[in-house]
Amino acid sequence: MRDRMTLAQLAGAGTICLAMALAGCAASVDHPSPAADLPPTVTANAAGVDSDRAQIKKPVLHTGDVWIDRIQGSDREFRIEGINDGTMDVSFWGTEMTTDDALNVIVYRSLTQSSSEPTKSDKPGIWFAFPLYSGKTWEDKYNWELLGAAPAKGKGEDRGSVLGWEDVTVPAGTFHALKVVVLSRYYGAGGYNDDSTLTFWYAAEVNRFVKFDYRDTYDGALFAELVSYKPSAQSK
Repeated sequence: MRDRMTLAQLAGAGTICLAMALAGCAASVDHPSPAADLPPTVTANAAGVDSDRAQIKKPVLHTGDVWIDRIQGSDREFRIEGINDGTMDVSFWGTEMTTDDALNVIVYRSLTQSSSEPTKSDKPGIWFAFPLYSGKTWEDKYNWELLGAAPAKGKGEDRGSVLGWEDVTVPAGTFHALKVVVLSRYYGAGGYNDDSTLTFWYAAEVNRFVKFDYRDTYDGALFAELVSYKPSAQSK
């Protein structure tokens, strides 16, 4: 989805914050419920599925899959541009990223600034911790590096949790979706410290979130709602 210790770097501070919520796990630990309590493997593709027991598996995504989202009154395109050896080139509403095959970001550029240096993580983070199911939690610890004219390095920590199923209405319609929250903390040299909260609602039938709400001290806020989903011919 990064050194703000000087005024010169403060203006570019937002370039890395969302990346930490979306990417960068050097080490990750998943803490699901005990095996005996795991929900059965049920694909949640409709509101009629027993939401207390259903889980969402990792989707199969393809080059050319497109989602249109409404951001601050403007409809913008989220597109998978290409897939190569387990990584994907993805346009996040016009901002070019590199992700793994589940949209977990590896190379991030700011979503809220018109130009920004890339931030690269040593490993994709667990934003979409598939399979997703109500009650699941996870923790990540990772390293990030801001590239470009003013390079910087630091560490981050994420705590993710799946709160449960909700019916959520967006311009594309009403979806039975899993609500997920990721709380992140980022720190580095010179006492740098930042926090963010990412909340999204994931619906299996569109292979992605239908609603996205991100708030960060430095990077600001971004709110998106699904308008339409256009899978590529390979996805059909």
